[in-house]
Amino acid sequence: MTPRPVLYVHHERALGGAPLSLLYLIRQLDRTKWAPRVLCLRKGPAADLYRKEGLPVRIVPGPDLSHTELVWFRAQQLPRLAVRLLASVPFFFRLRAVLREEASAAPALPLVHLNSSTLAVAAFAAKSLGLPVVWHIREPLARGAFGLRRALIRAAIRRGSDAVVAICEEDATRLGRMPPGRVRVIHNFVDFAQFDAALPKGAFRREIGAPEGAPILLYLGGEAATKGVAVLRRAARDLLARVPDAHLAIAGETGPESTAAWIRAVPAGLRRRVHLLGMRTDVPALLADVALLLFPSTVPHFARPVIEAAAMEVPSVGSDLGGVRELVLPGETGVLIPPSDPRALADVTAALLADAAHRRAMGRKARAWARERFDAKKNAALTFAVYDDLLRARER
Repeated sequence: MTPRPVLYVHHERALGGAPLSLLYLIRQLDRTKWAPRVLCLRKGPAADLYRKEGLPVRIVPGPDLSHTELVWFRAQQLPRLAVRLLASVPFFFRLRAVLREEASAAPALPLVHLNSSTLAVAAFAAKSLGLPVVWHIREPLARGAFGLRRALIRAAIRRGSDAVVAICEEDATRLGRMPPGRVRVIHNFVDFAQFDAALPKGAFRREIGAPEGAPILLYLGGEAATKGVAVLRRAARDLLARVPDAHLAIAGETGPESTAAWIRAVPAGLRRRVHLLGMRTDVPALLADVALLLFPSTVPHFARPVIEAAAMEVPSVGSDLGGVRELVLPGETGVLIPPSDPRALADVTAALLADAAHRRAMGRKARAWARERFDAKKNAALTFAVYDDLLRARER
């Protein structure tokens, strides 16, 4: 049987949860059945990630029309949005030509898989050619001004998709009313061969100079305000003072402004225990030495770090918001705290660090929970079943 092509369309240049989640999905593909190709809207680390995996990658430059709780255009940004909307017109025809070329060279009708809610133009380009579209929703749609833009994106998803995969119930709910059977909730997942709790420990601890037995706290969000970095900064002084041997590590994109903000937030005497790591691709090795994962997000969001930490037997302290609520069993695999509450973050984290036995028990439960809900093979198979169902329906 000749493999059927799947054209994955990815929107952003930077590394993060969305490009990594797509990579993990593609790794699970049965290559005797499916032939993956990736179309990226931008050159950069994400496109390079897929190339390093040996995947065929093609750059089709296009505008960023992000509109989620994490990134969306506010009133003062409307001129920039207008420019990008105008740029969508030539992008539509450019991408349509590429999709037609890909389809004409393929032995069977390609399936198009969109990796973000921001890809409405790509959806309509594919639909105009009669290509089946699976639309992956990896972010909660923001209401925006008067709810107008969210309404437009909802309408685009209704018209531009044949099947929709939402990574959590929160994201599915934000889609509003969709045709019956169109939306399936399939959680993001973890490859337990990569996130293995038996990985050797000590390398990260030595890197940051944390003594043996000193607890390490990890935050994987860089300077993303919606992931709670400001809340973490406000909690850090109190937390590090109360737990005098604790180390706090911040991974993700940072810059001079971030360094300055941490210097202002943490007194000089505590600062040696705060570590700005920058972007890291060795998250399993980091988690191998970590006592707790902190994710004090300020908006609903599926938090990939929480399930990665769970796979490594690391409990999490996260905000009691949509998305995160689906990833944590309160008191069993982690603790949920009120959002935007630095005191609660410091109090709960300090209490967990003071009870190592309870914390380790939570970690073991977290791994079992992740095995049940977020296993790569299980959840990828559910996604590929969407492909099969869609193509069977079209062939009737």
